[in-house]
Amino acid sequence: MIDPEPAASDSHSHDIFDLDAAGYEEAVDRSISFTRRDASFFARRKVALLRNILRAQGQALDQAALLDVGCGAGTTDRHLADQVKTLHGVDVSEEMLAVARKHVSGGEFVSYDGHTLPFPSGTFDVTIAICVLHHIPRAEQRPFLAELTRATRPGGVIAIFEHNPANPLTRRAVRGCELDVGVELLRAGDVERLLVAAGARVVDRSYFLFTPFGGRLGAAVDRLLRRLPLGGQHVVVALAG
Repeated sequence: MIDPEPAASDSHSHDIFDLDAAGYEEAVDRSISFTRRDASFFARRKVALLRNILRAQGQALDQAALLDVGCGAGTTDRHLADQVKTLHGVDVSEEMLAVARKHVSGGEFVSYDGHTLPFPSGTFDVTIAICVLHHIPRAEQRPFLAELTRATRPGGVIAIFEHNPANPLTRRAVRGCELDVGVELLRAGDVERLLVAAGARVVDRSYFLFTPFGGRLGAAVDRLLRRLPLGGQHVVVALAG
C-alpha cells in the first residue's frame, strides 16, 4: 500500500505545487485509486502510528507541541489538530498554506524559504516531515534535516515518513502522480544516514501500509510486519540532541 502525499518543501517544486494547490488531493487520490482508499485514510493511519511512536519514547501526542514541515494542504494536519497540544505547519507554497488554513482549525500555518525554519531552536516536542524528503535535491537533504533537528527540543522526536521504493505498488502510485515526476525515492537506510549526519540520534525504523485494511486489523498487520522492508512506506524516528 502507498500514500503518495507529496508536499511542497523546496524551491525546485515550489511552482509545481502552487499551480496544483487547488487540485492537490484530487491528484493524490487519482494516483492511489487502485487501492480503493483516499488520502484521508492514509493520513489517519499516520496519526495513529505517530501516537505509538511517541508512546514508545515515553511521550504523549496530546502533550506535544508539533511542527509539520512541508505540510502542503494540511491533509494529515486535519487529523492531528485536535490530537496535539499545539500544531504548526510550514511550507514554501503560500497557495498550499491557504488551503491548509481553510480546512484545518486549531493550527497555525506559516510560509518559509525551504532553508531556515522561522522558529527558535528547541521550540517543538515533535517535528515531522511526511513524504517531503524525496522532493528535496540530494545535496540539500542533510541541511534540511539539520534544520528540523535544530527546531526540536533536546530529547524531542523527529519522525521522517517516506515512500518505500522496494514496494512495487508504491512505485506504481508514484509513477501515476503528476506531482512526483522525476523524484528519487529514499530507502530507510538512506534516511537514517542523513539524520545521523544532521546531528540526530536514530532510535527506530519501521515499515507500514502493508494492506488496505483500516482500523485494528490494519494496525495489527503493520505491527506484526513492521521490520519487513516491503511495506508501502517507512518511518525513521530520531531524537534531537
